[in-house]
Amino acid sequence: MNEKMEQGKSIFKEGVADPAEVIARVTERLLETRPREEIRLRPYMEQPIKQHTPFGPYQVDFAACWPEAEEGSVAYAAARFHAGRDQDVIMTVRGCAKLWFNGEMYAGTETIPVKMKQGWNDLLLQCVRDSHRWGFDLLIGFPRYPNMWAKDYLFSTRPTYPQQALRGEEGFAYIGPIAPGIGGQNRCASLEAEALSGQFVSWQPDAAAEPEPQFADFAAMYGPDAVCAYGMTFYTKPDSATLMLQVEHEGLIKVWMDGKEVYRSASAGRTQIAVQSSNSSGQVLIKCVRRKEAGRWGFKADITDMANGQRADGIPDLESSRGDSSRWLYTGPFSSPGVEPEALLDCSFAVESAADGFEHLYATGEGEAKTYWRLSSPNTYVRPYMEGFFFGQWFYAIQVGLYGLLEAAKTLGLTEVIRYATDSMAVMARYHEYALWDAERYGVPSLIPRAQHLEELDPCGTIGVMMIEVYKRTGCSFMLPVIERISEAVMNAVPRMDDGTFYRIETMWADDFFMSCPFLVRMGQLTGDTRYFEEVIRQANGFHSRLWLADKRLYAHIYYPAEGVNSGVPWGRGNGWVLFALTEILLHLPDDYPGRDMLLRSFKEFAAGVASYQNESGMWHQVLDESVSYEETSCTAMFVLSLARGIRMGWLGDEFLEVVTRGWLALLRYCVDAEGNVYGVCLGSGFAKEASYYFDIPTYMNDDHGTGVVLLAAAEMIALADGGMKIIL
Repeated sequence: MNEKMEQGKSIFKEGVADPAEVIARVTERLLETRPREEIRLRPYMEQPIKQHTPFGPYQVDFAACWPEAEEGSVAYAAARFHAGRDQDVIMTVRGCAKLWFNGEMYAGTETIPVKMKQGWNDLLLQCVRDSHRWGFDLLIGFPRYPNMWAKDYLFSTRPTYPQQALRGEEGFAYIGPIAPGIGGQNRCASLEAEALSGQFVSWQPDAAAEPEPQFADFAAMYGPDAVCAYGMTFYTKPDSATLMLQVEHEGLIKVWMDGKEVYRSASAGRTQIAVQSSNSSGQVLIKCVRRKEAGRWGFKADITDMANGQRADGIPDLESSRGDSSRWLYTGPFSSPGVEPEALLDCSFAVESAADGFEHLYATGEGEAKTYWRLSSPNTYVRPYMEGFFFGQWFYAIQVGLYGLLEAAKTLGLTEVIRYATDSMAVMARYHEYALWDAERYGVPSLIPRAQHLEELDPCGTIGVMMIEVYKRTGCSFMLPVIERISEAVMNAVPRMDDGTFYRIETMWADDFFMSCPFLVRMGQLTGDTRYFEEVIRQANGFHSRLWLADKRLYAHIYYPAEGVNSGVPWGRGNGWVLFALTEILLHLPDDYPGRDMLLRSFKEFAAGVASYQNESGMWHQVLDESVSYEETSCTAMFVLSLARGIRMGWLGDEFLEVVTRGWLALLRYCVDAEGNVYGVCLGSGFAKEASYYFDIPTYMNDDHGTGVVLLAAAEMIALADGGMKIIL
């Protein structure tokens, strides 16, 4: 898995040592491989094959679908997966008799290494009922993490239906039961041949059953007691075209066009309304209220170009192959306690003022209940998705990468790059409430799954840092509830030892000092509440007392609470996290705050210890005191940025300048190529008491544990020079 830089291809070999040029190239490459992603809506149908936990397997119990099927009965499932690039993956499947991936058949094995090709990939599974189970568990993982569903880190994919009419929608097609015997065997052979050739006649869900656009029956959608609902679409108006909105309705109705009321009626009927706007596009919102004692209620509507008879209505953000039935979205039901149904026409709900943004949930008027959009087709909803594995993704390593990108862009005034970073955080904040609701509604959210559970520090600290940094820059108020939720989790949900130090029950990690304190110290700055500063001092003492290796002037990676000992292994990036975190604290903690002097002394002693382990090349090793372990990029970059920051802020003397310069040049010689790719970054680590465990963790090109800190190191080198420090490169 280790990806090596070709000899002679380093950025230094090309004559580049200027940190600004390094930032430019690494940033260009990073954004090229991690493009901006847009939120897209897709139809979604609930089905028996689904995940039950984020990053867990897709599972099904066919016995629950067909309880009367006899032993030996067969069922099939099929899906398509899209890959943005060629990728080696590990498929882990249980309960499956046979599996075909891109036409190649596998049987008798649970762990299958395959090559997922760029573009679409096809999967077919066969399951046979026995006395134990009838169904499967399926995971597709990156080789380093074979037991984690590939969804948002290193590789991004999800199952989608193979039927043409449902292309792009999340889910598996399935068919069964097929009885045992000669007839069943023939049927299986026929189904397999058809499926492998892309034919899925009679498979569930039945795409052929999708009706033509017709009356949107809100009683059928929302139940017999519902009284109020909305429909929405957008229109596209070519120059000089005449568009006509045609509405047929049962019940009371109100119509808005581009936010302006254009029609209302207290009785059933039909109407035509010309689209008067001079804009090239716009929105139509229709509210419908059931008349007292009425049964069927709702409406049918379309917007037509009168010159050619073509439909001009549709949902631009909706990806669907369903044709005209996906031109309108609907939401409901709404009500208001004590208000008669017919009076609801003039009772305003939030959808009327926020219908143009799909990040919104809408309070229904019934307690705390909220609702979102759907199609009129039975059991068909819409959900927002965001693909990719960097932009808008809630994962600590990605956020470290984004932090480096933002700080480097600020250093050089790269406006578009700054906007990329701030927009990446803003989209997560805007959809944060929706994602929590989506998880409660469907079990596993369609986007930012790592935001669901904040009972440990990994999904809290670095995301919180970036949310605060972007809030300070943009003032976007919708970020504040997200920041507050993260703060509440860190302060009250993360496990603690008796003295209040954060830990992971069976272990305590050096990493968690960084995953907590840079965020907490910013919370103190943001709110003026000194309890956050007190917490930082508490954590610094707790981590130091358990992990500090006084004889080495380094930190052990892991502490074992049950044994009361640490591992004694000074993992490179673990020490990088601690030194980096100390600089973040010292930057943001008030100069006169009690305990700051202690932190500064710790930083100076630790910095001296780190400097003493730099090798002849200027790099630091994966295990700092083990020269047989490989030279590692992320810890080297963390030490360069932290020591450079220490010199710049006057916490360290000029004697560290040579260490910083040698480390910076080593990054350019051995870790960054001329195209801006970053090599030699240790992938996400587990833990062990043996140093040799860390020797075998692979490295990966452009892993986000390293790209961001290389950018931060470059930004600090520029800041050093701008501060008058003479640096000879």
